[in-house]
Amino acid sequence: MMEHNKYAEIAVPLPIHKTFSYEIPVEMIDAIRPGMRVVVPFGKRVLTGYVVAIRDVSELKDVKLLRDILDDSPILDGQLMRLAHWISTYYISPIGEVMKAMLPAGVNQESATIITLAQSVDVVDQTIAHIGSRNQKKILQSIRNHRRIDLESLRKETRISNLGITLNRLNSAGLIAQEVTMKTPRAKVQYDVWYRLADTFRRSERDAEKIVPGAPKQIMCLKIIADRDEIAQNELLKLSGVSRSTVDALVKKGHVVRFQKERVRQYYDGESKQAPDVTVLTKDQDKVVSEIDKFISGRLFRPFLLFGVTGSGKTRVYIEVLKKTISMGRTAIVLVPEISLTPQTVRRFTRNFPGMVAVLHSRMSVGERYDSWRKLKEGEFKIAIGPRSAIFAPLKNVGLIIVDEEHESSYKQADTSPFYNARDVAVVRGKLSEAVVLLGSATPSVESFYNAKFDKYQMLTLPKRIENIPMPSVHVVDMSAQRKKTAAPDRDFLSRELIDKINEKLDLNEQIILLQNRRGFSTFIKCSDCGHIEKCINCDITLTFHIHTHRLRCHYCNFIKKAPDVCEHCGSSELTFRGIGTQQVEAALLAEFPKARLVRMDLDTTTQRKSHDRILKDFGEHRYDILLGTQMVAKGHDFGRVTMVGVISADTALQMPDFRASERTFQLLTQVAGRAGRKDRRGEVIIQTYSPEQFSIVCAKSHDYEKFFMAEILLRKELDYPPFSRIVQVMMKGENAQNVIIAINQFKESVSIDPARVKVLGPVPAPLSRIKNQYRWHMIFKVDKRWDSTGERMNAIVRDAESKIRRYLAKETVRLHVIVDPVTLF
Repeated sequence: MMEHNKYAEIAVPLPIHKTFSYEIPVEMIDAIRPGMRVVVPFGKRVLTGYVVAIRDVSELKDVKLLRDILDDSPILDGQLMRLAHWISTYYISPIGEVMKAMLPAGVNQESATIITLAQSVDVVDQTIAHIGSRNQKKILQSIRNHRRIDLESLRKETRISNLGITLNRLNSAGLIAQEVTMKTPRAKVQYDVWYRLADTFRRSERDAEKIVPGAPKQIMCLKIIADRDEIAQNELLKLSGVSRSTVDALVKKGHVVRFQKERVRQYYDGESKQAPDVTVLTKDQDKVVSEIDKFISGRLFRPFLLFGVTGSGKTRVYIEVLKKTISMGRTAIVLVPEISLTPQTVRRFTRNFPGMVAVLHSRMSVGERYDSWRKLKEGEFKIAIGPRSAIFAPLKNVGLIIVDEEHESSYKQADTSPFYNARDVAVVRGKLSEAVVLLGSATPSVESFYNAKFDKYQMLTLPKRIENIPMPSVHVVDMSAQRKKTAAPDRDFLSRELIDKINEKLDLNEQIILLQNRRGFSTFIKCSDCGHIEKCINCDITLTFHIHTHRLRCHYCNFIKKAPDVCEHCGSSELTFRGIGTQQVEAALLAEFPKARLVRMDLDTTTQRKSHDRILKDFGEHRYDILLGTQMVAKGHDFGRVTMVGVISADTALQMPDFRASERTFQLLTQVAGRAGRKDRRGEVIIQTYSPEQFSIVCAKSHDYEKFFMAEILLRKELDYPPFSRIVQVMMKGENAQNVIIAINQFKESVSIDPARVKVLGPVPAPLSRIKNQYRWHMIFKVDKRWDSTGERMNAIVRDAESKIRRYLAKETVRLHVIVDPVTLF
């Protein structure tokens, strides 16, 4: 009987809005299913692709054969596949890029193009000396230096935009050779060597001295193994003090069996030794938990907004509803902002759910993340905790999804496609899973609070702090008036009120948190004579001065140069340092409070593995008196000795050209203020600002979210910003500014819209008009939600416009990014 051909629709992890048909080899037909990874030829490359569908027919001729299947069972189940399709549609993202984002880094098997010289070094040297093309010279020189180099490394080293065309010319001239090889996946299961007694070594005859007489080292090993039943090689050698050859001798004699055992790599070592939470719930907490339990017990989808002031015990609510979920045999996902994922957070969950919690975190190694992901997929762990990508945890039977600090912008993927928001994806996954979705915050996003006001979400409130600890008192200092009173000109950003209050807390042996949301020493260097400002050579941004290294650094592309002693433009030595960064604040504090123990926490001091965790642990143990940092010090930390919080400059976020600037300012000030206060002593907050009458600062002073919301929502309605419209940002990027401008204008001309349904702003240069040598232009679409409630209509419009200019984009190496619901318009 003749076999019928079968075809697989494959999504590849590239910025392509389509799938590709491949014929399935006969021997693979019974094994292949949607959600599996496969190896497919793609042009000159070989890629890992994802099976989207299986079909009986294909309309195409000369369909290529699929090469291999990488999984025994679907790596993405049906629910995650449906979620991937929703993300692809709503966020206008290629399905292959979405599916890749759902998997841990390092699992895909891909090809690499290796480039070598096809002629002798002497011939190549002569060619380099006489060749006219600068790019060809650069490429040949690079290959000559390395002998063998992969395409991506060559691209990074030479920074040639049309590299492929130049390589083809060199290949046609017979100067280079290219071959395609398969890379080994970085994520692998890791095994350790273990030992156990052989079956022949019966328990009734465990007399090691008789079995290996005159071999004291072997006798010692046998006794250790017998005591443990089985033991890892490293531990055995450490306990016995013998060499590997001693154990090898026992294996050779048949007394001991050597075997491999999988090692599960963990970022956080061990379980918490503290007891689970046993405190009695407050009346408000009990009411909230009871309401949520109804839907968990009924296995019903329901999104809740838990609106609780800082210190009201939201985490305790999370733990109680997690207990209910687990007791029903279901699993759960807990999303936290990246910066809040600390041992303090994780250990509180692990002590309440020992052996059930897996962490997924960007600072984990590839192996650690892969092991956590696999154990969740295998059902060994029941709770996944992590930042935004943890929403894709491969758990089955999800009954609860918690999004802590749901307002945080870090839930939005902002640097690479797909540009999803994990908070909104959580709601969709909850609906697919018939699960409860619990969004928690003391300062909810305007959109979420609006949804709760109009019953899209159910509102739950925790209006009081635990044990009725009062909210901290907030004092706003007008820096316009205060600068004249400052003791030292080089410390004029420290008001007299702030200095006096820090001294008071230090005398009482209490702790202080200080927020300055810019790192470095000075945000720019300016020549007083000619006005020249040091800027990045790759980005349209000023360089930040870092005093410890005496270097200027770009915080976008990491370009670094030595700080000048004289102006590079006019030669003047009159250089002034403007803008305040955490390093400058640190220097001023050390001068003002020489006996204080101070630690700074920003991206410059937390580059090493677990350095962020160590700083918080040491501060929690009172090894420091003052914790100074950027916004990472503001979120979710609970330190019993902190009675005072100071905000050096509350105006940083307000200066940003963004419709969310006021919202971000209010949220950050309220969150950091919430770190202050104890049962026996009311917390105090000092906010320094040049805009004391700005309504976000006025509302933060009184801890009045609802007042802030009412003012902000009226402004959003007047300007037609979310939640009254859906924003779609179209961004063009490229090394050639003119090509980028042409591309963005071609896109606008290709868009066919009704101005009554969609308002168009731009195209204009983005506020950050060049980053990493990429010129950036954008345009904004404000889409009427009543006309396009699901986003499908705008999706079709954008996809159609993109298809019309695709050739130009490819020819001129201009990249198109479509960002739906952006959290910033930079």
